Amino acid sequence: MARRFAVVWAGLLLAAAAVRGDEPPAALPVSPAAEPAPPVVALSPAREAEEFPLRASFGDGVTFSTPDEDFVLRLRLMAQSDAKLFLPSDQDPARSGVYLPRIRTYFEGQATRSFGYEVSIQRSVEGTFDVLDANVNYRPADAFQIKFGRFLVPYSYDWYDHLEQFFITPERGLFPLNFGLSRSAGGMVWGNALDDRVGYAVGGFSGQLAGLADTNQTRDLVGYLNVRPFRQGGVDALRFLNVGGSVAVGHQSYAAAPLPLRTAVQSSDNDEAARGASAVFLDFFEEVVASGDRQQAAAHVALYAGGWSVEAEAQAGRFDYRNADGERVRLPVSGAHLAVSYFVTGEKVEGRTTVVPLRPFDPAGGRWGPGAIEPFVRVSHLRLGDEVFAGRLASAEEWTDRATAVDVGWNWYPNRFVKFYLDWQHTAFGKPILINAQTRRYSKSDDLLWLRAQLCY
Repeated sequence: MARRFAVVWAGLLLAAAAVRGDEPPAALPVSPAAEPAPPVVALSPAREAEEFPLRASFGDGVTFSTPDEDFVLRLRLMAQSDAKLFLPSDQDPARSGVYLPRIRTYFEGQATRSFGYEVSIQRSVEGTFDVLDANVNYRPADAFQIKFGRFLVPYSYDWYDHLEQFFITPERGLFPLNFGLSRSAGGMVWGNALDDRVGYAVGGFSGQLAGLADTNQTRDLVGYLNVRPFRQGGVDALRFLNVGGSVAVGHQSYAAAPLPLRTAVQSSDNDEAARGASAVFLDFFEEVVASGDRQQAAAHVALYAGGWSVEAEAQAGRFDYRNADGERVRLPVSGAHLAVSYFVTGEKVEGRTTVVPLRPFDPAGGRWGPGAIEPFVRVSHLRLGDEVFAGRLASAEEWTDRATAVDVGWNWYPNRFVKFYLDWQHTAFGKPILINAQTRRYSKSDDLLWLRAQLCY
């Protein structure tokens, strides 16, 4: 399997090298001396299959399209590497080291202007390759679209508004990291209406929490609303203000083992790499399963103005578990986070998307600018109800029911394709937790020095 994906990556790199990023798309040349291609047998005997010339371009990916852009194929790549240093250094399972949180290949585009598609493959921190997204989108109008397949569930601004490569901090806040809905198979109606002032999505999904293995055995109804009241005029500083919320109701039809609650990794598995890449502040008893109903809601505010990005979201939910005696325990969970960043090098933002530095750093090309530099800070909090211990879901002696994480650092973009995160994450726990079962060592906090290198095009 890994060899197969290596071949795909090699093909992407060759394609990227074959086109120039600063030139407009051009039709591929056709040699007049070339032999005519053999006839193509069409599905319909009454009509010969149509053939179109292709043009290629390189920008946000390698794009192949017909001249009228009815048919488009875009190939994109995203690779992230992490170096993590945990303090205290003798934690178990968290271990300092180098990790690969995400390596993704995207195939996306459109098959006529009415139908878009996306197929993407990911190697996650667990070291396995799997389908990330696979969907078809019917687009009769921007305000009314229908998507079917596997894709991001429209719950939580932190999950749904922008992809991981555009984050202010390396990973999501504590609540969406552990209780988000991630990606699932399903269908939804969505769109952007009223001159891009209103974005909405409503759908049904068969999926899972971010903190559950992907068994696709739940049933969820999800709704999302985002309003940009000043998008087309009014107060200029508030033009890219976003206000909204999301709700989700679901049922865990088949019992599933919940994953530990973590501070610094998104994972749907519990293998050695996933456990080592993050501190754990609560681990459920082995006999505990997620089973039954769940309801959760989130409200968000985000503002992008000049070089500033400000994102805030509050979440709350109730989740059904069953303890070792088979008793149902309804666990309330709440959380919130606030993230702020600013481009000191003068770049302007309208949302979290590709950053093009005003003065790129490219010594080989004779450009010695500073790139784009973005300091950031984020505070994130998660609180579980007393039922987590009273209902015998976890050990009150070893774990805590609350955590607050503070991230301080900066992002450096030497060019539009490369990004470095440098983050110091300090997590304070509600009470001392067990950080090493063998030595029986407890700690009331965890510190992580985190460097991430990212390539994305």
